Amino acid sequence: MGKSKDIQQLQIRDIILNLIDDRRVGEKLLPEMELCKQLDVSRAALRNVLDELQHEQYIQRIQGSGTIILKKRPRYALDFSHLGSASERISGYEVLNTEHFMITEIVAGDEYAEKLKVEPDERLLNVERVRSLDGTPAIYTCNVLVKSRIGYHENLFAEIANSLSDTMGWQVETCDASFHFCTAEGILLERLRTSPGAPLLLVKETARQHDGLPLDYSHDYYLADLFEFHFTRTRKQ
Repeated sequence: MGKSKDIQQLQIRDIILNLIDDRRVGEKLLPEMELCKQLDVSRAALRNVLDELQHEQYIQRIQGSGTIILKKRPRYALDFSHLGSASERISGYEVLNTEHFMITEIVAGDEYAEKLKVEPDERLLNVERVRSLDGTPAIYTCNVLVKSRIGYHENLFAEIANSLSDTMGWQVETCDASFHFCTAEGILLERLRTSPGAPLLLVKETARQHDGLPLDYSHDYYLADLFEFHFTRTRKQ
C-alpha cells in the first residue's frame, strides 16, 4: 500500500470512528454510497476501512440491512491533578503498553540546556516511546535525560521502556507543565498511526527532585479523541 493511500485510509478511518462516537450503539451508519459521496472517496477505499472496523468489532455489516454500530471507542480518564507518569495518570492504566522504544544520544543546545540546567554542549539521552491503550497507539512520548546524571543501570534499556521513573529510582517533588493543543503531522502520523490533522494535546514537563535539580524534560502527545482530560484547581493561598 502506497504512502498516500495509507494516509487516505487513516483519514477515512478517523472520520468513520468519529461518526460512530456521535451515535448510539445499535444505530446504523449511512449507506455506503451516501458515505462515499459525503467523504468524497471511492467505494473500494471505504469498504477496506469498514472491513477493518468490522474485524475490530466496532460495526457489523449485514447484507440488506446496513451497517450497525456495535461499540464506540473507549475513552480514558487522564488526571493531571497529581504528579506521576502517563501510566499513573490514566484510569485503567493496566492496559497501557509500550509499542515503540528507542534511545538516541543528542546535544543539549540552547532549549534543553535551559530546561535541564546544563551547558549547551552537554550530552543527553532522548528516550522515545509510543504507548498504546488496548492495542491502539495513544501517546507519543519523548523524555530527555542528562547522560552524566544517570549513572549505571543494569536494566536501563530493558525496563525504561515501561517505567522510566521506576528504572531511574526518581523521587519527583515538583513538576512544571505547559499544555498546548496541536494536530498530528510529520513523525506523529507514523508513530501514532493517525491521519493528518488529528487533534492532539501536547504536555511539556520538567520534573525536579527535592533540591530543584531537573530530572528530565518531556514532550507527551496524547491523541485527544481517546481521552477525557481532568484538572483540579485550588485557591491560591
